[in-house]
Amino acid sequence: MDKKSNFVFLLGAGRSGTTLLYKLLSAHRDVAYLSNYLRIFPEWPLLANLQRLLNNFPNLKRNTWFDEQGNAYFNRQWLHSIVPTPSECESVYASCGIPSVPAEDYCLSPNTVNCLRERFKRILHAAGAQVLLSKRTSNNRRIPILNQIFPNAKYIHLVRDGRAVAHSLLYVKWWNDHVLYWTGKSPRQMIAEGADPLELAAQQWVEEMYSIEQGIALLQKDQVLEVRYDELLKDPCDQLQRILDFMGVTPQTDTEFWELIKSLYLSPKQESWSHDWLEEELEKVMTLQGDTLKHWGFLK
Repeated sequence: MDKKSNFVFLLGAGRSGTTLLYKLLSAHRDVAYLSNYLRIFPEWPLLANLQRLLNNFPNLKRNTWFDEQGNAYFNRQWLHSIVPTPSECESVYASCGIPSVPAEDYCLSPNTVNCLRERFKRILHAAGAQVLLSKRTSNNRRIPILNQIFPNAKYIHLVRDGRAVAHSLLYVKWWNDHVLYWTGKSPRQMIAEGADPLELAAQQWVEEMYSIEQGIALLQKDQVLEVRYDELLKDPCDQLQRILDFMGVTPQTDTEFWELIKSLYLSPKQESWSHDWLEEELEKVMTLQGDTLKHWGFLK
């Protein structure tokens, strides 16, 4: 493996803004990504050639990856689904034999290592980019595996206030039937057994942050860049330049990329939890998240 890293993994608890950041970075012509096409056909890395073609149509990226308000998380029209779009692509990992929730005694086989290395290399080459970026929530707990396969890879950790994450989780359609890796059950199943929905959402952030921290501890300091969600929204151009520099994307004037970023009008917003929750609801969340919020600097 070369000392220079061509592979970057985006980490962050679900609903921390990782989809937004994934799309923002992937809009740069020198950043390849795992697309919706590769999600369906994970063993066809040459489909990444479509990303190279899409680079000639920056306005198409803007109009299909983001809605009019710059939101990256929305239900696209069926016509938009034919445009190559950054995807989590668990199927790419699964097709090489990597489990979503690795057992404690999980051991990588040489075939699995070679499969994912070659798959990523071929996708990067087909896309004609400098680096390949992958965002997959399951990777929060697969850092030890990824570190074995790509020992020189870099990691971007997007951090958002756990209270905002918990509030957001309760409003996304997939949450109730999403299997929580730390329980093996979905929120719907646990609520039927008497669990509190808000407490489940609050605990999810704590568990995700713990997994990420444990994984990052195995890496060298220069392999990891921490990015704060609120700072990204406050000054997107400055933060994106910092991230691209960290990724090793060659500095160059990419007018179309920066025009796309500016067209999104990203800016900080008041977090809904601060005015939606009753005092007793906030107390529930703080009981579960308080220590972790302090650890990550959200509380004094």
